[in-house]
Amino acid sequence: MNRRRGPNRRFNEAQVSEELKITIALALKKLTQNEDQKELELPSSLTSEERKYIHFLSQQMGFKSKSRGKGSSRYLTVYKKEGSTIMSKEALVTLADQTRSTILSLLHRCPVTNKERQDLLSATERDRLMNPELRDLSVLRSLGRLTPGPPQVPPPAAPSEVAAEARKLPVWGMREQLLAAVHHNQVILVCGETGSGKTTQVPQMLLQEASSLGKPCRIFCTQPRRLSALTIAERVAAERGEKVGYTVGYQIRLESKLSPKTLLTFCTNGVLLRTLMGGDSSLASVTHILVDEVHERDRFTDFLLIVLRDCLPKFRHLKLILMSAALDVNLYAKYFNNCPVIDIPGRCYPVKEYFLEDVLKYTSYQTPEMAKAARELEKRQSGHKTATAWTQQMSQQILSNVSTPPPAHTPPRPTQGSAGGALGSAVGSLSSASTPGQMSTVGTQGRTHEEMDSSLRREMDSCIQEAFLSGSDEAFSQMMYMVMSENVSPDYQHSETWATPLMVAAGRGRVDVLEQLLALGASLTLRAANDWSAACWAKSTGQQEALDLLHAYSACEGVDLLGVSGKSSPKGSGGRGGGVVGNVEVNAEDRRAVEAYHHSISDDVVDCDLLHALCLKIHTDQPPGAILIFLPGYDHIVTLRDKIIAEERQYLQGGKYCLFCLHSSMQSSDQKRVFRPSPTGVRKIILSTNIAETSVTINDVVYVVDSGKVKEVSYDSMVGVSCLRSVWISQASSQQRRGRAGRCQPGICYHLFSRSRYAAMQLYQTPEILRTPLQELCLHTKLLAPANMPIADFLARAPEAPAFMVIRSAVQLLKSMDALDGWEDVTELGHHLLDLPLPPRLAKMVITATVLKCLDPVLTIAAALALKDPFMLPKNPNEKRSASAVRRKFTSGTYSDHMVLLKAFQAWQKACTEGWERGWCERNYISGAAMEMIHGMRSQVLAQLRGAGFVRARGPGDIRDVNSNSDNWAMVKAALVSGMYPNLIRVDRDQCQLRTQKESKVRLHPNSALLDVGGSVNSSLGTSFNSAHRSLVASLPSDWLVYDEMVRIGVVAHVRTVTLVSPLTVLLMAGPMRLPLDALSEPSSRNSGDCSSDSESEERPVGLSCLVRIDSWIQFLGDPQAAHLALQLRHKLHALVLRRLRAPNKPLTQTDEDVVRVVGAALSQEEQALNMVQPAGVGQRPRPLYPHSHPHEGGWSVGTSDDSQSSHSSSRRTSDAATPPAPQHTPAPKFPQQTASKLPQSPTTNTNANTLMSPGFNQTSAQSTPKIGSGASGGKFGVPFGGSKAPGGSSAPPPPANKGVVGGMGIGGNKLGNKDMKGKERG
Repeated sequence: MNRRRGPNRRFNEAQVSEELKITIALALKKLTQNEDQKELELPSSLTSEERKYIHFLSQQMGFKSKSRGKGSSRYLTVYKKEGSTIMSKEALVTLADQTRSTILSLLHRCPVTNKERQDLLSATERDRLMNPELRDLSVLRSLGRLTPGPPQVPPPAAPSEVAAEARKLPVWGMREQLLAAVHHNQVILVCGETGSGKTTQVPQMLLQEASSLGKPCRIFCTQPRRLSALTIAERVAAERGEKVGYTVGYQIRLESKLSPKTLLTFCTNGVLLRTLMGGDSSLASVTHILVDEVHERDRFTDFLLIVLRDCLPKFRHLKLILMSAALDVNLYAKYFNNCPVIDIPGRCYPVKEYFLEDVLKYTSYQTPEMAKAARELEKRQSGHKTATAWTQQMSQQILSNVSTPPPAHTPPRPTQGSAGGALGSAVGSLSSASTPGQMSTVGTQGRTHEEMDSSLRREMDSCIQEAFLSGSDEAFSQMMYMVMSENVSPDYQHSETWATPLMVAAGRGRVDVLEQLLALGASLTLRAANDWSAACWAKSTGQQEALDLLHAYSACEGVDLLGVSGKSSPKGSGGRGGGVVGNVEVNAEDRRAVEAYHHSISDDVVDCDLLHALCLKIHTDQPPGAILIFLPGYDHIVTLRDKIIAEERQYLQGGKYCLFCLHSSMQSSDQKRVFRPSPTGVRKIILSTNIAETSVTINDVVYVVDSGKVKEVSYDSMVGVSCLRSVWISQASSQQRRGRAGRCQPGICYHLFSRSRYAAMQLYQTPEILRTPLQELCLHTKLLAPANMPIADFLARAPEAPAFMVIRSAVQLLKSMDALDGWEDVTELGHHLLDLPLPPRLAKMVITATVLKCLDPVLTIAAALALKDPFMLPKNPNEKRSASAVRRKFTSGTYSDHMVLLKAFQAWQKACTEGWERGWCERNYISGAAMEMIHGMRSQVLAQLRGAGFVRARGPGDIRDVNSNSDNWAMVKAALVSGMYPNLIRVDRDQCQLRTQKESKVRLHPNSALLDVGGSVNSSLGTSFNSAHRSLVASLPSDWLVYDEMVRIGVVAHVRTVTLVSPLTVLLMAGPMRLPLDALSEPSSRNSGDCSSDSESEERPVGLSCLVRIDSWIQFLGDPQAAHLALQLRHKLHALVLRRLRAPNKPLTQTDEDVVRVVGAALSQEEQALNMVQPAGVGQRPRPLYPHSHPHEGGWSVGTSDDSQSSHSSSRRTSDAATPPAPQHTPAPKFPQQTASKLPQSPTTNTNANTLMSPGFNQTSAQSTPKIGSGASGGKFGVPFGGSKAPGGSSAPPPPANKGVVGGMGIGGNKLGNKDMKGKERG
């Protein structure tokens, strides 16, 4: 009798040994018993019959199995249906008939040539060494390099009064000792205190010695910032009695003053590094290198030290001098083999220091929130005892795992049926609140706290208490019912203990409730009566999973949870002000004032109101002298600037003033104006980032206001999240800021942090190389490291090296995006990525957009992703729904968070041109300063693209040509996929889940607009977030999404900034340009030998027999024609991209134009077949940002930039269309020979966003002659300021002029950049 095998039993048992059967059975049994193990990887040594047997046995035991690879590299994986990243089915690619005919038409006219096939083959070792294109690209690195000539004997300095005064500095008393140390050692450390004169005098000592001895020399002196290099060079040249550009010169990026006679060159760290990228032979003619301000530890400084230390043995004549006022002596002395250290005393005038407790008393600063917090602090003692008792009872219950019923005095909990209706009628009249015992609603019927019904507060207090003490599901359900359905604020605080629902959930370890509350906007920074945050409750009760979720969510939202959770006591050393620091004791009254202040404002917030009050107090009460205010970033500068403008009358009571804004992205000529003295009787007010912290002396500064914050990029390599946030500065930085007030005269420094906070600060800032994403650093490394040295080995030589695993992960990512090849050498693409001021993946996205001719929208999206999210969290948590509605409005039905960024930017530009951007930003929860930064970043990147040749001035390839497909949303998404790869998500229709290559289950971030577009988010109590998410996934019209970043919130990974894309988009744009030869598996090869026919899960649908492999995870199954057409179109497109990378200036041929046209048509046709929306206005050209003149508005404008925009949005007003007209002022008398453009009906004559004058100071004429800005290059990345060209090369119409010259002080335009993104200025 014949025994027929079932369809799944197609193997020869005679070829499977008994030992293998036993081993596999045991392994699968162990996989069944281990809940944490999701997959079982088997070796590649198995035969085809053995793999067939394993497939059969796996199916019998309820597992899934899959074979991947070919020949000796074929692996088999057995996995569980739940929790594995392996998809049981390949993705399908089915081209529409119209798409097929479109591609066929192109391939018939222009088939893939042998040259294109050869270009897309994987490079061999010989190709790598002989590649002429890469050698040509390396020539581009010569731009911005120093070009040192032979050493020469410097001429003697001319005598001058300035030089005689400089000889009195303390460093000259150490001259002989310092020169002797330089003569006998190759490396020395100079630790000179503030005011010692080391920066300007040590280079002159070397020149003077060389001149007196007739000894040739050539000296490079590096500075961390452009402004420092420029001003110090001018100072040193003046002391030598000559002009800049002769013996003393400078070179910063795209700006220099040098000559063949220049022997002392001041430059930025980046310029010297760029010089060293061309080889260390440039050091052969250099005798001395001085690296100043080493303590700042930016990444370029660490790179420079690695390279210079390696060069010292080769160039024995080279002397290296490291200088700083706050040097970590032990670290650097050990790094340079115990080199000698020269300590130089400072000559700083006495500076009085005042801290937060003193500032609050001096300004009598008081807000309603502070008064309320002071009253609440008085009630804290009883609440502290109750909260402590709750904690002890909860901890005992958790340890004994026994639920204790609530105390007898607890009011009975009304059921939803009995009390819900009564509560529902009363809740509608409640107003939003944030203090203990308050509730809030989403509605607009706001009432004060006094009008609230006490029974409602008692009801919520009862819910919180019962959930806290019992921890039962019923108690949590009732508490969440009050929050979700009765519109109680998620930040409601218990009347006695101040505990919030988030604290209750954290203490009880209810992760599901935590996720819901966080999605509703619950605050992580609120504290209970015992000064514990939600993280403290979770930690105290041992709820590690809840604690991990809170930490992950804080990283995602940019909240400093470490600082929040560390405040377990109101008198802790690192927490609220108070206690004893050194010999200074803080009295009880001051301590209470500081505590009330801190409880009224989050530590993450920079209090611009207090800064404004202090600035006004100094201006009106203190003697003459400039005020220098240190702020974290440009957004804070804008906020404080607007506050000062709004209080014009109050400031004029203290006299005339001149307001300057100082940040790294300004034009150099504008930065230098800050150093010019103001006329007699005019006070200078300077709003600055940390650019003015070191090596910068503004002579008339007497008062320094230190906010205590700096913007830094922090990167969590474990979750892959980078976040720009304001963090506390180090003690070294605080002393540097203090020293700005005592350089030329006695001064006063006001610190807006308490003495106890200062004692808890780090001694030095964390090195940038340890806290930033390493992809960009690794690219720079390859141009600095010796040949054939791995990146990890080079970075391991840094004074403090990153972890090896972090470096390896960054290198693998660069290889996956074609920036590095298999030998870790920089590719054609990698060379261009180094030139753009963007992270590598965003830079690749922009370059791809120039080829696809959809540059403008991609440029906006890339700039928005590089900077912080322009959307602000609502001040009231209950406004979160309104904020979500705003995001939903900007999606245009496209299932895209990237579209939200694009449409928001376009709407903001429209509001700017119409003159009501401030009101528009407030209504749409958008930061106007962030939008200005995005606009400035766009200008910078576009300028770099022009310089590289990707955008030409006119003709083919000009700004119009590279935007000819900008209205095609499918093309824009293709560029997104190209840059975002490997950040792809695939929809698992069987499990109704989202999967990535490494995560078996991901969710959309709660802020994603896709949650609202799908109509799946329901605020009712009966709909859970899980079911809402599953319904959204099921409704997606495509199986692929691209995302910006992934964050882990608890055990679940969340993806942010997501866009739905078509399968053809992924097939064409994802993965490396060069695919392996076996990327396409033909039907004939699939049935022969050791191929995929052994895989049980590869039983293909009829007709879908071709498999296209992009990588090990992205694989598409389709019919032979569709697979061949898609793959050949991919070859044509990537061959075009490669040619453009090798020769950006070369115009496209007609064949290239046809390829781009067909790609756009095919992508659009596929999206139409999937019923995906094509929105209108995607390619809307940027608008000029100068405002129309309105009688009641005061504004200022600058010249438009290269992309028909202002180089930054300078139309800031004291009113918008919804506010009444501002009062008009009578013009002040004019000084003779001083003119500036007139701004009619403005309460303040604002010359530009960098420099503002009070009306009594700004002497204007009645002229308003339009003119364009100077057009001089000088931005951080060489972006022209003003002098724009309209699309097509014609001159754009000039905006209204707004430049003035007052008392010899010119007022120039402004430009924004990524200073705030990077945290430091580039060279």
